[in-house]
Amino acid sequence: MCDAHLRGPSGIITSPNFPIQYDNNAHCVWIITALNPAKVREPGSIACRKKGVSVAPGNPRLRNQSLSPGSPCLLPNPVLPPQVIKLAFEDFDLERGYDTLTVGDGGQDGDQKTVLYVLTGTSVPDLIVSTNHQMWLLFQTDGSGSSLGFKASYEEIEQGSCGDPGIPAYGRREGSRFRHGDTLKFECQPAFELVGQKAITCQKNNQWSAKKPGCVCK
Repeated sequence: MCDAHLRGPSGIITSPNFPIQYDNNAHCVWIITALNPAKVREPGSIACRKKGVSVAPGNPRLRNQSLSPGSPCLLPNPVLPPQVIKLAFEDFDLERGYDTLTVGDGGQDGDQKTVLYVLTGTSVPDLIVSTNHQMWLLFQTDGSGSSLGFKASYEEIEQGSCGDPGIPAYGRREGSRFRHGDTLKFECQPAFELVGQKAITCQKNNQWSAKKPGCVCK
């Protein structure tokens, strides 16, 4: 679908006609908004066994409450970190230099101040994560020539995360955390060699310090 306002928690975006060639002079905009920019957990519940015993002594709202034995104690709703948008590409094939997909932060498409990437060519882009609860995509093509286009999936993740970059085929990864400051290390199986960085770190702009490496035959 061309020109759409999409809401989380996840979904798929493709160029028009995908996997058939897209049209010339296309101009498509997608704006993705997290379903819950700041999610709230359901209240917790534990059994209160004695009258007058606070389940959270440091919380004045719960201190010295008179409760019946065995009655449920509902804790205040803690707010989860705000949600951001993770964009992962499965296929990508645009006429290099003439047809582009621009990805930006926020809900104002075309704003040059919020552009994250301008994508073109045939290399599948790496994972892209927004810095707030919205992301926009602008697909533009010229008047001649076309290619197969692109397919990408989007998903809400917690702010402060770069998302799971995956594991290269025929490779291994050390590390399973994807938050700011976390580092992942990669190596390849025997008979394969690593192409790219051996280690990548999640940066404060929600992007990995380098693309996920690959493993190729020696």
